[in-house]
Amino acid sequence: MPKRQSRAANLARQIQDATGLRYTDALKMCAPTRSWIALADELRAAGLVDAAASLTSIASVCAEAGAWYEAYGTIENAYYDTDYPKVERASAVCGDAAEAALRRAGFETHSFDTDAEVYHAAFIALSKAGTVHDGRPLARAALNVISTDPLWCSDVIRTRGRTPFTYETATSLSGPETRLAVAARHAARAMARASAVGFSGDEQWHEAASLMVEAVWYMSVAAGLPPLHNRREYKEFLSIYMAGTLPTKS
Repeated sequence: MPKRQSRAANLARQIQDATGLRYTDALKMCAPTRSWIALADELRAAGLVDAAASLTSIASVCAEAGAWYEAYGTIENAYYDTDYPKVERASAVCGDAAEAALRRAGFETHSFDTDAEVYHAAFIALSKAGTVHDGRPLARAALNVISTDPLWCSDVIRTRGRTPFTYETATSLSGPETRLAVAARHAARAMARASAVGFSGDEQWHEAASLMVEAVWYMSVAAGLPPLHNRREYKEFLSIYMAGTLPTKS
């Protein structure tokens, strides 16, 4: 009896049949985002099983949609100048398949909802890290799912996702007074403040981005790293738009 194929293998076969790409090339496109899976693993290890399961599911859905989009991009790059009808067919097939994957999971297409739910998981991880003396693995995993662009983060953090999510629990966080735990709680509270900023214009866009700079500053510390470690765009935003000063002093 043949062994049951993995979800990635089945998806790669579908992409191969629909586009003509080689199976091995299609299979490489099907891997979930590594940082998302790493965060799910840390959440699970910390006993946050439901949050881990939700994030794993999101990673799987996004891997499926992303594989279809990447397959189309590969076809477009290879045949745009030589076989444009092939490109058009791939656009229709791959686009429909990607959007169907997102809709099946309850996500609206072309939105920040998937990333927003990953940020929800990061907030949960930071909240947990703030309750233990040394939550560096949780904080580092949370940090690694946050975009390197603070203005992108501004849109994501203010997006609700599929269901209401409350960041208000940040106000009641308590835990050890170790440097790592305190930093994790500060990061969670900054995310909570950023999530509450409105969408009425560029002023709010930059306000939420500034709060995400603060959140990432403290996430870095909670992860055992220098503030804004390897975050060039955050450092530039802090210098140019924030006069080098965090929104709140903690």
